[in-house]
Amino acid sequence: MHSTFLRAAPLLLALLPTPAFGQEEAGSDVVHWSDLFGTDVRFSLYGFLRGDIQYSDSRFNDVQIPGYVQSEDPTAAPAVGAENDDSEFSLHARLTRFGINLVAPELDALHGGELTGTVEIDFYNIGLPDSDSRNAVRMRKAYVQAAWEHWSFLVGQTWDLISPLYPAVNHDLVMWGAGNTGDRRPQARAQYSTAAGTGRFTAGFGIALSGAVAGATAEGGLRSGENSGEPMLNARLGYEGKTSSGGAYQVGVWGHTASEDYDATGAGSDQSYDSSSVGVDVRVPVHSDRLWLSGEYWTGENVDDIRGGIFQGVNATTGQEIESEGGWIELGAKATDHLSVHAGFSMDDPEDGDLSASQRSKNEVAYIAARWRYDVLGFGLEYLNWETEYIGLDSGDANRFQAYMAFYF
Repeated sequence: MHSTFLRAAPLLLALLPTPAFGQEEAGSDVVHWSDLFGTDVRFSLYGFLRGDIQYSDSRFNDVQIPGYVQSEDPTAAPAVGAENDDSEFSLHARLTRFGINLVAPELDALHGGELTGTVEIDFYNIGLPDSDSRNAVRMRKAYVQAAWEHWSFLVGQTWDLISPLYPAVNHDLVMWGAGNTGDRRPQARAQYSTAAGTGRFTAGFGIALSGAVAGATAEGGLRSGENSGEPMLNARLGYEGKTSSGGAYQVGVWGHTASEDYDATGAGSDQSYDSSSVGVDVRVPVHSDRLWLSGEYWTGENVDDIRGGIFQGVNATTGQEIESEGGWIELGAKATDHLSVHAGFSMDDPEDGDLSASQRSKNEVAYIAARWRYDVLGFGLEYLNWETEYIGLDSGDANRFQAYMAFYF
């Protein structure tokens, strides 16, 4: 027993309350937050704990991360089809998020600039050897940024420069493949910002890893973007501000271009493909800050790497890029101090002539949602009426319901 007490003594001492600030005894060891970094770096934590409940009356490609409804044609192959009205249910906490923002002390090398960084994770790394009781950690963001009055430079992983808005529903996949584009990827970019009129003008340009999302591989394990030997190029010009009544507005034009090389046959002959897009994003107040309209429109070819074309970039049968267009529009309203409501429509429409039999030819979604927020406590309800069309097959139709509860910090 005596030896057990000696082993436990350090732990017991560590649990004892420490003296109040300014009352430490001479020579005592006090740990400050800055000691964790060994510098004067400041940091703040953010995120939320969240649980989601989901029900659909027909089969999606994935119950938790829905991108399209499976064809309900009885002749459809198992890879693209499902039984009519084959309902599904899920409950998960994968969207729980944790992030750290870092701010460095003033550095002479930056000549008045500010150095910041962000690391952000969640638990949506589906595809790794995890389960719904042992979800795998996923890196969402990890970047460093240096900023001055007008210029900023960023290197690391964060959201694409293009397509900066997203709908209020389907936080699991933010309507990718169904009208919304843009994702997170490794990148390096520069942005210029200056006051203009009553608002602010921004211009951004960057290089990024092509194929980081679509992930098609070449021989030797190289992904298609890496194998091309070229980065993705992307840019956006935007203007934003607030009206005299307090309503926020923004408008932007953007686009990207990239190359992809991969072995389509497995025989060792590289195939080269182009990827490109142009788009606009808009948010305008309809009535001060209580009612607003937002949305995006885009068009391009081989856009699966930015989450377009219903995740179809190159037709594997013909070897040709698939052209597609899409976007979404949403009306939002702040009904009370605690409640906001949203209604919208989203669509992704690949060019039928670029598709082969059984490929997805259109995604259309109409939706409504309600969001309640009471300080750190949040609730959400949403309903999506979803239809996915196919070449030569009956479409898939689904009614999807989702509810969540969240604790924000």
